Amino acid sequence: MRESTRARNFRPIAAGRAARSPLGGALLLGGSLLLGGSLLFAHPAHAARVSLGLGAYEDAPHSGFFGSDPVPPDPKYRTGPAAERAAPTNQWYSSLMFVDPSFPIYAQPMTYRATTQGLELGLPDRQFDSPDGKRREVRYPHRAAMIVEPVGFAARPPRLSDFSDWLAEIRWDGPNGANLSARVLHGDPFSYYQCACTEIRFAFAQSATRLVDPASGDPGIAAVEIGSHAYAIYAPTGANFQWSGDQSLLLHLPKGKGYFSVAGLPDARSGTARQLAKYAYAFPVDTRAEYAYDPASSTVSTVFRTTTQAMQGEEHTPLMGIYPHQWNAMASAPQPLFQYDSPRGPIRVIAADQFTTKLTYHGFVPYWPGLESDKDRKAVDRLLVGDAARSGQLFETHGYGTYWVGKGLGAAAQLMNVAAAEGEGSIQRKMQATIEHRLQSWFDDRHATHFMQDARIGSFIGLPEEFGSVTHMNDHHFHYGYWLMASANVALRDPAWAAPDHWGGMVGRLVDDIATARRDRKDFPHLRNFDAYAGHSWASGDQEIFDGNNQESSSEAVNAWAGLILWGEATGNRALRDLGIYLYTTEIHSIHTYWFDLHHTVLAADYGKPFASMVFGDKYAYNTWWTEEPRQILGINAIPITPASTYLGRDPAYVRSLFAELPADVANYEKHGGSDGTPKDIWQDVLASFRALGDPASGLAHWSDQGNVEAGETRSHTLFWLLSLAEMGPPDFTVTADTPLYAVFRRADGTRTYLAYDAGGTPIRVKFSDGKVLDVSPGSLARSH
Repeated sequence: MRESTRARNFRPIAAGRAARSPLGGALLLGGSLLLGGSLLFAHPAHAARVSLGLGAYEDAPHSGFFGSDPVPPDPKYRTGPAAERAAPTNQWYSSLMFVDPSFPIYAQPMTYRATTQGLELGLPDRQFDSPDGKRREVRYPHRAAMIVEPVGFAARPPRLSDFSDWLAEIRWDGPNGANLSARVLHGDPFSYYQCACTEIRFAFAQSATRLVDPASGDPGIAAVEIGSHAYAIYAPTGANFQWSGDQSLLLHLPKGKGYFSVAGLPDARSGTARQLAKYAYAFPVDTRAEYAYDPASSTVSTVFRTTTQAMQGEEHTPLMGIYPHQWNAMASAPQPLFQYDSPRGPIRVIAADQFTTKLTYHGFVPYWPGLESDKDRKAVDRLLVGDAARSGQLFETHGYGTYWVGKGLGAAAQLMNVAAAEGEGSIQRKMQATIEHRLQSWFDDRHATHFMQDARIGSFIGLPEEFGSVTHMNDHHFHYGYWLMASANVALRDPAWAAPDHWGGMVGRLVDDIATARRDRKDFPHLRNFDAYAGHSWASGDQEIFDGNNQESSSEAVNAWAGLILWGEATGNRALRDLGIYLYTTEIHSIHTYWFDLHHTVLAADYGKPFASMVFGDKYAYNTWWTEEPRQILGINAIPITPASTYLGRDPAYVRSLFAELPADVANYEKHGGSDGTPKDIWQDVLASFRALGDPASGLAHWSDQGNVEAGETRSHTLFWLLSLAEMGPPDFTVTADTPLYAVFRRADGTRTYLAYDAGGTPIRVKFSDGKVLDVSPGSLARSH
């Protein structure tokens, strides 16, 4: 099994093709040398260098004397429309393109697996697992209740043949034009089939109890109970079923009617199987999530729309299963027909071809204003001088790829912002120059650290790879989010640097890799990591994991979308800004639902933890990829700390409860043999910053300027964050504004601090929802109490 994401601080450098050299310890990177900190690079003859503004990238892997670049996996199992577009990596069904059989596909509530034999399907049962007293997880693993298989032809391996926002179509081809296709969707208990064949076999995993027998008055329906769940098969008029014992059912299709559907039922009543027959022939052909950001109300509306084709009769209305994060955001939720249990909580099923959600966008500003207390300013300034002098070390932590360099860029950007806020112009300019130099050293294609456009899969990849970012297409939004955040902070101060004919074109390729809005491109897929229906991102590129796709560091996903908002604002690209606001707002709402369970609808009582640190297709878990240590389990869903992290304080009482439980969790970890040399104050800066969103004084009291520093942090930034919250109070989510870049804080005495930033070229007047008005000059941050 291949694992996504990364073992960060305690994993050896993951530099893809890096190896130690006998040449005085030089590091070999493909056809290049890292010698004494300098990266030397020579272009192989077969790789074309594509210029873009002042930058450039390669259009093929390097293959030099010292080795070859890693390449993305081959999405060879594609056909039809799916083969005409960029490969949709990082989705819930992506393994279909890479391996036969596929890994389990968790559509919610149904689970599937495509094999050469046919399509496995089932409704999962809940399992709780705590193998060592430290890890905990609640799973709904795939167990095949039946296999839908074509009869009469030997099928070739299944391939992804089409897809839309939450629909995947799988196709099996045979000789002489014989074929079978299946469409599966998020939230839909049905799977839909069309075939150029006459017979289909349903092979049951165990003896089935007949609930509805087509021979007893319902000729188009066969319903069975298999184990603890029930299923129904819906055939066209004129079809015939033939039983072969209790573990096999043969469907004979009439000429010209090569279609049928299969549903997992919410119960084992025959009446339920008959009730669903009304919707069994409304076959989905397209799914779309269409969003709109309204600045005046600071809201994001999303319409989820399914287009169907009536295969039999006149009914076009499908069933749509509403996830908890969607249900909580519906203005007027309809009465559900029924519901299913799932790892995402209850899936409520309605009969509709569309529904709308509305979420409030709680903004952020690029940086916070200077501290108002002389004492506080001096405390930060003392650390700032030393952090600036050591800033080169931010890029020398654990690796030379896009993740660790990205973390260095992110830390440098926040250090630059602190210097700017505190009026330390020389340090601010130094950090800006450092960031620009680091970015350009990758963007100019003259170093071993560079980018390549891979046409086969449709991706802009950074080399050397880290954590499977190339060979498994993992974590692009995590990696590139740091780059976007740093680039945007530069662009706010130096618009010329960000121009398309300068370095902005290269940043634009990073944007396109993770946030292409179009659905028809061959060079990049639509919203690579983001699952529009699930409401959050996925990290594994090839999805070759039995537990389905996964996301661990939800906060790094948020960082990517925050960077997108800032880059859109800095470059005047409102469409991109609005896309960022949609992604940022939706991802945060899903984090509050599935990671932190603020609505108390997802995490089971026997789970015994107040949050999920990892969300998979079939489970949620208290763990990380690299450690079971509780402070890092909590902190991985907080890094990096930036002004866009205020959403972590949405429920201050919840934040306080997290930290009230943390000492006991650490003690339990050590009790079960977890003491492995981890520093006693590991990530104390990240945790203090998170804690301060619930209680600023407590956050400040739990931080030491002599303590552990997380790889993407600096002491200056942490202290500035803590003292700022002590002065302004925690974030106030009861007040919104009619501009994207705003924030409101409220002290215990009721005093509010209002912030707004104007990234444009003309003054703006910002109206807050409580009546406050703030005038902001171009390119500046305004503050008012």
